[in-house]
Amino acid sequence: MTAAQDEELARQYPDITRIRETVGIFEMNIMDVEVPLKIKIVRTGNDYSGLANLAVREKGAKDYYRDTGSYPSQEAALNGTVAGFFRHLTPGASIREIKNWGT
Repeated sequence: MTAAQDEELARQYPDITRIRETVGIFEMNIMDVEVPLKIKIVRTGNDYSGLANLAVREKGAKDYYRDTGSYPSQEAALNGTVAGFFRHLTPGASIREIKNWGT
């Protein structure tokens, strides 16, 4: 579907508040990480975002990090989400698996 098709469907059915399309799910094995990194790419209107199943907390950091950015394309969302993961995967970092990661 396209953003225009989303808008048309929402006009036909006014109770629809948001349409999200799952564009793809990518799974990557990361060296020294037991659980594969899975990233679900979703489109909302003309924006794409990546939802990762793993969150990273750098050594000494208070909270875990997952990319929550909005991107102009599927490729940009995948690259941004992966880059965010590796940006925080520093020596001594801890990883937490998010059980409901795709929502």
